[in-house]
Amino acid sequence: MTKNISKMAVVMIVSIAIISLFFIGCVHVDKYTADKIEKGLTEKYGGTFEVLALGNRYGTMTNDYVKANVKAVDSGVVFTAKMSPKGEILADDYASRKVSGQLEELLNNHLKSEGIIANNLMFVYGSKDPLKTELGTSLNDYISKQSPKYFSGYLVIKESLNKTGTAFINAFQKTFTDIQNTELVANVWIIPEESYDDIIADFTRLPEVDNSWFDNKNTRNHFKFIMNKDGINLDENELNKLLQGESNLAYSVEELKVDTNHDYGKL
Repeated sequence: MTKNISKMAVVMIVSIAIISLFFIGCVHVDKYTADKIEKGLTEKYGGTFEVLALGNRYGTMTNDYVKANVKAVDSGVVFTAKMSPKGEILADDYASRKVSGQLEELLNNHLKSEGIIANNLMFVYGSKDPLKTELGTSLNDYISKQSPKYFSGYLVIKESLNKTGTAFINAFQKTFTDIQNTELVANVWIIPEESYDDIIADFTRLPEVDNSWFDNKNTRNHFKFIMNKDGINLDENELNKLLQGESNLAYSVEELKVDTNHDYGKL
């Protein structure tokens, strides 16, 4: 009996050791891969990069790339990159995401000036030749040269009883003017004050989200807002109700779906 217990103990210790080595190895491989991606991007663009998350690690049918969510440390832009097993950066959307980032900053600042705390993730659609976007292209130059049809994405707003439809519209009008009257579409999610900071901490580490990301986040409301040359889809009174959490005017989650076929697509 004692011998059997001793054998079982030895087996358990060996098993634990093997499992520990396995996890240590995974951490090492992940860090090694992340370092290679960061180095490849620095060689391509200069500056410093931080891999936030690794997707498939050479897990495609042809085993030909690893995909990562990456943050450009200097600009704060989060984007997607793909690297070959040899360490070559096969594709990334850094230049395009940097252009969209300028719009995101504009909208955030205009909302803040109106007393609305928010963050957003925007994408560009219908440009003439988006693949020719060069790093450092300004938002105005991009719009002038590429003539995008519209910008669309997700807007996350911190809940507050002081928000008004007028303030919301004013912020969008300023942004709309800044982007040369290009159509602006936002899928808006109202987040409780107590959980906003935690949600935004995760939100700002993603290059892309979808509606399912907001599941189980206890959102107060959601709706779609559109501003274009023909006007707006919701008036001040409707926005007042939506911003205060009244859901009778809210769009369904399906209606809030963002087209993933934006100009730089899925890498």
